[in-house]
Formats: sequence, C-alpha cells, structure tokens
Amino acid sequence: MERIIAIYEKIFMRGIFVVGIPLIIITVIESINAIGRKLFMPLPCALESVESLMVISTYFGVSFVAKEGGHVNITMMTQRLPLSVQTFLDAVANLLGAFIFGIWTWGAWLRAFKALMIMEIRIGVFRFPIWPFKILFAIGLTMLTIQLIINTIKFVMMALSHPIAEIKQEEKTLLEM
Repeated sequence: MERIIAIYEKIFMRGIFVVGIPLIIITVIESINAIGRKLFMPLPCALESVESLMVISTYFGVSFVAKEGGHVNITMMTQRLPLSVQTFLDAVANLLGAFIFGIWTWGAWLRAFKALMIMEIRIGVFRFPIWPFKILFAIGLTMLTIQLIINTIKFVMMALSHPIAEIKQEEKTLLEM
C-alpha cells in the first residue's frame, strides 16, 4: 500500500506545474484585455478564458494543498489531546472530506460526460468550448478525493504504528503542557 501511495505522489508532484501555467496565462490575457479596453477593443473571449483557466488552477491546486497538509487547521480544542487521538481525528476528518468530495466528484463526472456528449459551448463573440473544462474540473475533484483517501490511509497507518509506550509518554507530555 505504501508503495502505491509513494508512486502516486511522485507522479502527482511532477505534474504540479499544471497549477501555475494557467495563472501565467490568466495574467497575460487580463493584461492584454485591460490594455485593449483602454486603447481600442477588449480581447474577445477573455472572460470565458479566465473563468475556464481558474478551474484548472483552483481544483488541481486544492489537491496539492491536501497532499502537503497546507489546509487550515484550528487546533484549539485538539492540541491538548494525546497524539493518537489527534491522528485518529485527522483520519476521520480526511475520510469525511473524501466522502463529501467523492459525491461532488461523481456529480462532476456526470455533468462532464453530459457536456462532452452535447459538445457544450458558450456563445459570445465567438463560440467558446466549455466541455473540456468541465472534464478538467471532474479530474481535479477526482485528484482531491484520491488525495483525501491517501491522507486517511496515512493517518490510520500512523495511528496504528505507534507503540503503546510511546503513545502513553506522548499523552503525559501533552497533559503536562
């Protein structure tokens, strides 16, 4: 199991640049659009492009944050609990997140396949395809769900790997604080 997780995370880390590239493109598009509005004509499809690229940066980025554990933790109530209990609560929180985002992922894939079947577009100055970005949205949510499942497994393995003596010592140390 650990090997599968390590392989997934190694592949995942190599693809993280996917999050930054859309942000650079968004900056270029919005700069051209702002200059165009002031001088002659705004950039056609700038709004649609930026909205679509934000999907990539946001939903692929959230899974990276989940992998790094960079999400916000409010530990006022749990910091004094034994480490084994904290680890158990982290596992439960990640499992709950995986369940909720799993439901959203399922719905996102249903919407993505529907958009693909009808080749969904947004009609403006030009016809802008929406379906590829709905698929990317579903992929991003899938990656987040997988990462939350991996985090759950890691926390369960961490909780089970502590010898009883270490856990009791950690409990004493935390209670004395």
